[in-house]
Amino acid sequence: MKSIKTILYTLLGATFLATSCQDDDHSLGSTLDKSQLQFEIKQAYDIDAGGNTIILRNTTPGTLTLWDFGSGTSTQAIDTLHFPFKGSYTVTLSVLSGGGVTAVDPVTLEVTDDNFAYVDDPLWALLTGGVNQRKEWVLDETAKFFNGPMAFYGTDNGWLLGGLPWGTMSTGCYEKGGDCWNWPPDLGFIYGNAMTQADYGVMAFDLIDGANFHATKLVEDTEETGTFTIREADKILVINGGSILRDYKPAKNGITGISDWSNYRILTLNDSTMQLGVIRDRDVDGEGPCMLSYNFLSKAWADTH
Repeated sequence: MKSIKTILYTLLGATFLATSCQDDDHSLGSTLDKSQLQFEIKQAYDIDAGGNTIILRNTTPGTLTLWDFGSGTSTQAIDTLHFPFKGSYTVTLSVLSGGGVTAVDPVTLEVTDDNFAYVDDPLWALLTGGVNQRKEWVLDETAKFFNGPMAFYGTDNGWLLGGLPWGTMSTGCYEKGGDCWNWPPDLGFIYGNAMTQADYGVMAFDLIDGANFHATKLVEDTEETGTFTIREADKILVINGGSILRDYKPAKNGITGISDWSNYRILTLNDSTMQLGVIRDRDVDGEGPCMLSYNFLSKAWADTH
């Protein structure tokens, strides 16, 4: 609930800022009871016989919306979800009104059939190896392909195989005048300033009875098991219940300067290599925002090169 409140209050703050010049009366109302919420969570059996498509509607007047469906969240009042795999799924609606956050009881849905059409974008196969397959990834710790396991990008860089030409960057920037740049430091800088020189372990993604994530994180001395999804249009990888192999300014616990370890910009992804970006929003040394790219190799490729 704490994270839900954080997201919703951030949205409310933005709404107040956008309307502050129009209306000086921002008095708060009472908190809504969940019985007052007007919403619908409905399986569209006319689209998928197995109930894979879920229609979400929040029509409660004067509220901001947050849907939580396990593999991700949405702030759209009306949205559509697709669950490729059969199983039980839980969807929760929380809304923010003038009086605070109200959440409804979780709604559990049963999807009775697989529909692999919802994982047929090439990104899914490149990340996992395909349906019923598992693929392992390691950081490029010795610069076999990239300059090293980390690079730095502007906060507006995105998928590097598209975007507008901007300055010296020919790809990856989708907004003219955006914060688009890159700096791939060498191993000497990375291991002297940003990361520990070590074996970071292995992370894996699979599409075996679901979209599953697992990481053996040797530097953090932990194992994590979770789920993932890909927002194909936005080139965003969402991991729930874990995070990628990572490190940043270990002497100062620099990973705390990245507030979102669930949503990753996919900068590049092919059969052998991958770059995942996270926004460094509050650097432990006071530096400004930027995007850290963690550079990965498929373990199969790394083992043979």
